Amino acid sequence: MRRRLFLAAASLTAAPARAQAPPPRVGFLVAGDPEPTWGLFRKAMTGLGLVDGKSVAYEFRSADTPERLDAAAKELVTLKVDVIVSVLSPATAAATRATSTIPIVFNGGGLITGVVTNMARPEGNLTGAFAPGPTVAAKGLQLFHEMLPQTKAVGLLLNATDPFRVPLLREVEATSRAENIELVPVLMKPDDAPAGAFTTLAGRQVDGVLVQPSLGMKAIAATALQARLPAFSFRREFAEVGGLFSYGADQAEINRAIASQVERILKGAKPSDLPVQQATKFELVINRKTAMVLGLTLPPLLVAGADEVID
Repeated sequence: MRRRLFLAAASLTAAPARAQAPPPRVGFLVAGDPEPTWGLFRKAMTGLGLVDGKSVAYEFRSADTPERLDAAAKELVTLKVDVIVSVLSPATAAATRATSTIPIVFNGGGLITGVVTNMARPEGNLTGAFAPGPTVAAKGLQLFHEMLPQTKAVGLLLNATDPFRVPLLREVEATSRAENIELVPVLMKPDDAPAGAFTTLAGRQVDGVLVQPSLGMKAIAATALQARLPAFSFRREFAEVGGLFSYGADQAEINRAIASQVERILKGAKPSDLPVQQATKFELVINRKTAMVLGLTLPPLLVAGADEVID
């Protein structure tokens, strides 16, 4: 009897440990500059108990041109990630070209570019969160006019490869007419050196430049400073890398909404069951250091009303 018990115990000890299932994998595909969105998304996921390397694993890809975004999206599909988070409309377009089955959660674009048309029950394998970018950009133009009342002309740097440029141009054109400001649109590609575009804008004697975020921001902000041209955009990272200001959706709120959708998808929900979320909170971020370099005196009331001032 004792021998049988000993053999049973030995067999249990010798049995191989059952392999632990790997954590679900989330692909993260971003067009242009990854921060602060990448950090904000992971923070929001951690807040939901999804910890990198423990309860979730990430496959991060960042690219600028459509060709590189397509290649990165195909890599994520080949890796069989459980969900793809796409940031800005070029990344979402690449993800939709790469897969019609893996769930896609988009940050930006969405309804405005026609990727989905029904907020309550989004079509296909997509859902996400967005801000009314063209409207917000137009508000940014109004704020710029308030900062610099003598403004007569403003350049608009548009991403030639991004379908979002069409509604963006339409909305900003309407506001420029209402503000009696000449709008000077310039098309460029994300991998173009921005110096050429700024040479064109300087030749048109613009007073400032509105930048489409999917062009990338760090190089453009630096070139704007070198050209002594105030530049602004509608994502906060532009002000963080040296742009004069940004006015746009609170990206922390947007990423909390996206993380919640990703969590539900990983638990089995379908994208079509998750309504598209729209931003409700917006923020004005002013880079006072940039204003000082440019020799600008900003209206005190406007600065006092900013959500954040970078010194």
